[in-house]
Amino acid sequence: MKITSLVTSICIFLFIAAAVLIGQEGLVTENRFVTLINPAYEEGYISLSFEPVEDSALRYRVYRSEKAIISQSDIEFATLIGEIDAGSIPIKDYPGVDGRYYYAVTVVENFPDLIPYLNTTTNPIDFSPIPEVIDTFTITPFDMEDGTHLLNIQFIPASVDHTYNLYTSDNPIAEIGDTAPSATAPGTSGFFELMVEENSPLFMAITVINRLGIENRTLIPGRNVTAGPFLIESKEGETVMRKPEMAPAPQPTTVMDEEEEEAKEEAEPSVNELIHQNLQNHFYRGNYKKALSNFQTILDRDDLTGEERGFAALYAGQCSFYLKEYEKAIKYFVLSKEVDNYRGMADAWIERSLDRVQ
Repeated sequence: MKITSLVTSICIFLFIAAAVLIGQEGLVTENRFVTLINPAYEEGYISLSFEPVEDSALRYRVYRSEKAIISQSDIEFATLIGEIDAGSIPIKDYPGVDGRYYYAVTVVENFPDLIPYLNTTTNPIDFSPIPEVIDTFTITPFDMEDGTHLLNIQFIPASVDHTYNLYTSDNPIAEIGDTAPSATAPGTSGFFELMVEENSPLFMAITVINRLGIENRTLIPGRNVTAGPFLIESKEGETVMRKPEMAPAPQPTTVMDEEEEEAKEEAEPSVNELIHQNLQNHFYRGNYKKALSNFQTILDRDDLTGEERGFAALYAGQCSFYLKEYEKAIKYFVLSKEVDNYRGMADAWIERSLDRVQ
């Protein structure tokens, strides 16, 4: 009897809840929410997928935040990372800063509601950007009492959360490939110890792994790879140690002929490359003041295409927004919306900026 009463009570509760939801401007009856929102960590970015609404004409706004996005006030302080249509799913996001993030997706056309599990994530996704390679390292040899030779290889860790791999070879190291590391060190130590033999040339390279296991295997001359070998030689009973030279970073020449000038122009980064370098090096790391300065320099150029101007202006506006310079932000967004591809996002940012000005 008690079980029957309990079941009846539950059914009545569910009926009342459904009736309330249906009464909220068709919350349940209208297909107005995306579903199956799913962020996934990739190498250096987050791939966000979701199931769109059946209406192919609709557009979606994607938000990111360090706290759960469960209300409109949460959206106000979240980062708008894109306004897209269904054909742009999944969208790639580059937070830039190591952390845990929540996501939400709303339909642009008057449907800003947030429903946990449907269009907003309830659990954060762990993110760590691709780490920067080390600036340099030093090698100090030691003769042990038993006649063996020990190398102490020191470097400055960029983060204690990172792990570092040492690779060695008897030939110059041009790439890592599938080679297994000779040693691994945590970021808390900043050094390797390595036993070496006489008359065996040794080239070295150090790579870095972020806390989620992504390894940056980039080799940069003058920073994390040696140009020459380390070598211990025995000559006529005397031990001679040769330390490797770090490959020098390329230096610009002071005098160039016409062909060299043309080669330099060809080697200079394109506007698109400059924009993305600024995003990676400053904007995604939260250094909005420096990023804005660089975007202003780019916007002052005379050789920009409309697409490049719109793209740079969009991010210049976001920099100004995060610096709380809302009126300046609006001017950049107005410039950006002159390009069709950025009109939707620019309008969304203008709306957010106007709310702050008022």
